[in-house]
Amino acid sequence: MKATYELTRDDLATLIDYHQRSSPAARRQKIGCLGVALCAMMILPGGILLTTDKPVLETAMDIWPLLLGPILFAIFAIPYMRWRTRQMSNRLLSEGQNKEFYGRCELEAGADALTETRPSGSTIRNWTSVERVVVTPSHLFVYTSGIEAYVVPRRAFSTESEFKAFVDKIAEHSGVEVQAFC
Repeated sequence: MKATYELTRDDLATLIDYHQRSSPAARRQKIGCLGVALCAMMILPGGILLTTDKPVLETAMDIWPLLLGPILFAIFAIPYMRWRTRQMSNRLLSEGQNKEFYGRCELEAGADALTETRPSGSTIRNWTSVERVVVTPSHLFVYTSGIEAYVVPRRAFSTESEFKAFVDKIAEHSGVEVQAFC
């Protein structure tokens, strides 16, 4: 069973975006950075509130601009980080000439292996190398390592049943349970 499609920069950017959102390591990194930044922003207002002789509520009303920063940071930091990651991904994917990297691609789910064919050549991976199979609303990602995956857009199939049959074939041969991501 084969899927033939045009692989675009947006397809690979979608993989990077998905990986950044679902990777435990990336998640820990983001939470750690956000936590440190939020704590750093709270040092000055917290110090003022803890050392004042005036009532806490009255002091808080006096220093409300200092308290607004951490609140706004907590609200906007995650959407900003997602937007920034997407921008950085697009820039990285645009570096270099990328000759024959994008364009026509074919992924065949054969009896013994997955075979990806591009104008630059072919890659063959045994079914035992498949670590994870993820279905999103727009793509299928077949991970062969923690950071490498075959990217198959849903548009490669004319019907949803063809897409599902392809996913089922990969799941059957690899023995890996399909993960759905919304």
